[in-house]
Amino acid sequence: MATLAQYLAFQTLIETGNFTETGLKLNLTQSAISHTIHKLEEEFGLSLIIRNRHHIELTRDGEVVFQHILKILQQQQQLETEVANLKNLIGGTLIVGILPSVSLVLLPKVLAYFEQHYPVLQIELREGDYDQIEQWIQTGVVDIGFLVGPHSKHLQFEAVFDDELLCIMAKDHPLVAQQQLQLEQLRNERWIMPRRTIDRDVARLLSKHKIRPNIVYELSVDQVILTMVSENLGISILPSSLLVHAPQHLVKKKFDAHYSRQVGIAFKHSVHLSPGALKFIEISKQFAAIL
Repeated sequence: MATLAQYLAFQTLIETGNFTETGLKLNLTQSAISHTIHKLEEEFGLSLIIRNRHHIELTRDGEVVFQHILKILQQQQQLETEVANLKNLIGGTLIVGILPSVSLVLLPKVLAYFEQHYPVLQIELREGDYDQIEQWIQTGVVDIGFLVGPHSKHLQFEAVFDDELLCIMAKDHPLVAQQQLQLEQLRNERWIMPRRTIDRDVARLLSKHKIRPNIVYELSVDQVILTMVSENLGISILPSSLLVHAPQHLVKKKFDAHYSRQVGIAFKHSVHLSPGALKFIEISKQFAAIL
């Protein structure tokens, strides 16, 4: 009978698409992974993967088997967490959906705290955009997830911190001399915008004030936005949490009014959160308060 270890190896192989990387992740040799997959195919009597030179592909049968294996591994994680709940322990597995901006500032401190105080709790991270994380929460792929309000009415939302929106520009931009900015001053600027799936807050703010930005570049990697703005290719507005490690010569400007986004942790209304998830929310709030 196939084992959970074989299922995990199969899942990891499909996610990485590479025997070598799978071995590194599971602390096994490449040949051990290959042998495990071969034994799994023998167990099912099916060909599960196509071994191409540069990547792995699922066969049609493999697609069906893979979906069932994902459900089995998810149920195993839920079982471990429920057992920990019954013992009133913070243990098992907690899967968290994260946004890039949160992973930059808040998340490292929270994870370090849990490694020190609750080492038996296994925290798994899934990085995605707004839409992905919301869908993952709805479908149970993650237990909880960082989101930005407003959020779906089908989810419960615990606010964690208020993230001020700032304008960024190159040091030789004409508006650098301004003490504070008004949004209206930016109407005719060239804009370098974050993609809407990554960050809707800027687009929402500009739309509210009836500003149609002249978007010259739209990017999903925040560090690239910072670099391009510093080269005076355009201006942008980003959450302050993303600007902690911004280039020193980049100029950050506040607005005459306070604009911000509310970052929080969301979960399904119908879900009874585990002690680990509740503690994660509590500790996230504590660290956010002192950042």
